[in-house]
Amino acid sequence: DHSCVMVDVPSGRAGGDILGTGSTSAQWYASGWRSLGMPISTRDGSITAHPDTSLQLTGKRLVGAARAAALCERAHDAMMPGVPLAGWDVAFCPPKDGGTEPELILLEANLSCNFFRGSVAWDEYADLL
Repeated sequence: DHSCVMVDVPSGRAGGDILGTGSTSAQWYASGWRSLGMPISTRDGSITAHPDTSLQLTGKRLVGAARAAALCERAHDAMMPGVPLAGWDVAFCPPKDGGTEPELILLEANLSCNFFRGSVAWDEYADLL
């Protein structure tokens, strides 16, 4: 996540497939002059378009996002029910057998995850601390 754009996909918006705003975490890894002009926080949500293509992201539908979230929740419940937090990486692959929905492949769990642009139940998280 050193040079990526993280986009929130808030649940409850069109079944959880509609993209929210994005932020970058690049400022955490920059030093010296490279850090000048970078955002102070990843919570700013100032990125609404893809930085390379200028494609508008906010408000677009990401087919399979709600299914990806459900996949992560099932994996978490099955593999680490006692772990309060994990970040999950999911690959969106081309549909199999002529389908229209992407095939979702669970890649890994990150136990030292961050909250960059994620929708978090902050009250529940605070109770863990």
